[in-house]
Amino acid sequence: MLNPSLLNLLLGVFLSGATPACSPVQEHKKDQAATAKGAMSGFVPKPTDTLPALRPLEQSDYPFIRMEENLIVQAELLQPFYQRLRDLENRKSTQVRILHIGDSHIQADFFTGWLRFLLQKRFGESGRGLVFPYRQAGSYNPQDLKTTANGSYEGRKSTFQQTEIPLGICGMGLRTYDPNFELELKTLNRYGVDTRFNSVTLFHEKGENAFDWLLEVPGRSYNAPPPPPKTVPVVERSPVPTSEPVKTKHKVRSGESLYSISRKYSCSISALKQANGLSSFLIHPGDMLQIPISSKRSNTHPAPSRASAVVDTPLPSNYRNGIRISGAPDAGQPTHSVVYLDTITQALRLSTQRSNAEQQRSTLYGVILENNEQPGVLYCAAGASGVTYYHFNQAEHFVPQAAMLWPDLIVITLGTNESVQSAKSIEAMELQVSQLLAKLRHQVPQASILLTINPDVLKNKSVENENGLLVRNILRRQAQQHGAATWDLFQIMGGMGSMRQWRAAGLAQSDAIHFSEKGYQVQAQLLYDALLKNYRR
Repeated sequence: MLNPSLLNLLLGVFLSGATPACSPVQEHKKDQAATAKGAMSGFVPKPTDTLPALRPLEQSDYPFIRMEENLIVQAELLQPFYQRLRDLENRKSTQVRILHIGDSHIQADFFTGWLRFLLQKRFGESGRGLVFPYRQAGSYNPQDLKTTANGSYEGRKSTFQQTEIPLGICGMGLRTYDPNFELELKTLNRYGVDTRFNSVTLFHEKGENAFDWLLEVPGRSYNAPPPPPKTVPVVERSPVPTSEPVKTKHKVRSGESLYSISRKYSCSISALKQANGLSSFLIHPGDMLQIPISSKRSNTHPAPSRASAVVDTPLPSNYRNGIRISGAPDAGQPTHSVVYLDTITQALRLSTQRSNAEQQRSTLYGVILENNEQPGVLYCAAGASGVTYYHFNQAEHFVPQAAMLWPDLIVITLGTNESVQSAKSIEAMELQVSQLLAKLRHQVPQASILLTINPDVLKNKSVENENGLLVRNILRRQAQQHGAATWDLFQIMGGMGSMRQWRAAGLAQSDAIHFSEKGYQVQAQLLYDALLKNYRR
């Protein structure tokens, strides 16, 4: 995670946001001694050579775990999410989206990787989800993602680095001034789920000075125009035109709205709403819509829907075979572009391209890799080592880009870093939690929110940490105030000092803060079981 100097800076900036009576420098100096210990600094994930065996948990496996506490508090607040799962199972929808944000517990992706496996095996595999080249930003990648880069670039892995690179949905940013920069992404089938994709959402900088991006599937040629996506509906010819409407189905994709769909099929928004019993303009990626099309127009097929980022005209001579993603300003999609591929793949190459003299740079915030031909769960994890609630509040593009992802459920796993700070610092946390939840409620209103309570950790590897209880109380209080559900890992683990038992059982690392991969797997099974208890009711 963060080194001690960055943790010192973290605390100073964090406190300055909640205690205006003192300057950041003053707060930094006052708490320097307590923070310099840096309990969460220097974390390096330790993968298991042989993946842990996955079988149902039993109380006898780990007697110190409080299985009776493994439940979702205020689970009724997750009913919209549960309804989306039921719609998926009943084929009324083809996708449920989850966004899980957090610190190093999430960036390593052991916890979220196993949870993704469990949910996708139960409800269907809809792609790898959100990825970022953490390695190129100076950090570490999840074990199922390989990234390589050529050319010059610079990364920002934390709010507390002094750089002008903005931060986005993954809590990090990667910027290049090189018009020949290349980035390759490859997903690996580490957890036994299908990580192939045929749809790419690129979160990137747009503006007059922003480079274009060229998207390529290695080994595939784009000289000829690709065929229409398989999901484009085909309307059969009607030999006798009538005024009676006929219906076809359309699967909602990322970035689409009732307006864009109505234009595609030359029907009105009101007709779309009436055909689908909609009382609002709210639709979700993966929804199956009935499209009313007059049979007078049914002698022609609707044109394939293409994202605004895709250019179908011939590429300039300086472009290779690929799909160009424009860096030009776009009011409808200000920081993201969506591309639908005509093939399914596990590898992707992105390269910057300069099409005019004004283009000088580009910034990458994250990439969603999605299989929109396979119904299921799209599980997107965004973790950044060493961060707090303050970090995501200060990441200027995080909430707007989270809204563009259109999640049905947002899971927040933060609070461990705050729990190793001083008691006075923790008091300032309350405002940060409230601010983040309020922003998410305002800009992502359709999403249910679940807070996972911080785990028990030890100070200096051996001393019980009473500050963890302070953080736990703040999270529970703010969840009640902002209508969020909670999952209390602190209590489930066994309460104060239970980290010793987890470490002795091989479920935690020697630092008594991070878990082993088996420990994260156990947590994933516990949370999955807690979620499914309420879904089955």
